Amino acid sequence: MSDARNVSVIMPTRALRQRRVLLRRALDSVLAQEAVSVVPLVIINGSDRDAELTRELQADRRLRVVTLEDADLPNALRTGREMVDTNWFAELDDDDVLLPGALAVRVQALEQRPEFDAVVTNGFMRDSAGDTPNISDVFFVERDPLRALLCHNWMLPGAWLCRTHTVGPQVFEGMPRFLENTYLALRLATSCRIKFLDCPTVIWHTDTPLSESKSRAYVVGQAAALRRILKLDLPLDVQAHFRSRVSDACNAIARLYLQEGNLKKAWGWHLQSLREPGGWRYFPHTLRLVYALLRF
Repeated sequence: MSDARNVSVIMPTRALRQRRVLLRRALDSVLAQEAVSVVPLVIINGSDRDAELTRELQADRRLRVVTLEDADLPNALRTGREMVDTNWFAELDDDDVLLPGALAVRVQALEQRPEFDAVVTNGFMRDSAGDTPNISDVFFVERDPLRALLCHNWMLPGAWLCRTHTVGPQVFEGMPRFLENTYLALRLATSCRIKFLDCPTVIWHTDTPLSESKSRAYVVGQAAALRRILKLDLPLDVQAHFRSRVSDACNAIARLYLQEGNLKKAWGWHLQSLREPGGWRYFPHTLRLVYALLRF
């Protein structure tokens, strides 16, 4: 097959024993892609990796594998991008699945439209109730990708592909530990030309065990992630939207610490929520904290 159709797929994973079956399912969906030549770049991310699974991955000659000591997804993505030596690159989480023909469809879209730097497709969000398309109106998103993000994040993990010579490692620079896909969508929308396809190419599983998006760390990390996003060069209306979300995140953290009985941190985050634009909405929460303090 021509080198022109070689695609690198960055696959960050913590290589946990509990997720071995999921990782293998994701790898199988990548290696089964037709009409392209795939190079899976497996970035084992964190020191809690399973030793047996790590050896198994390193022994698989179809894969390029590196290990990182810190469990840091942005660093894993950036490391994977620096390894890319093909014309195209994509990404897939270790619990998700590429649909048949996914990469060929994306490559063909950019081959036919050389003025575009990246392609983003639709995809299915899968939970116990079934599959739901991530993008309900692709034409709405295509008209103004940046402001469409204020309504819904069209950047489903694993649903994109970039042209290597126009989208460099810098697209991952400054990425926060959480809200990574929101950050990436903003970077692409403000610095690249994106082609959108109303064609599902990935299944994103929303109820995976040990998912970071369901963790305590995810709640606590939201405010810092949003503040990192606000360092981007964004139009004023887009900045205002993400600024208003900071107060929501601070309030969520305050509620978490209140549930845990840590009143000092709950008060600190509550005061931060009040200081942010739109934070007045959370003034009634003050009464709950006062009541909790009196009980204490």
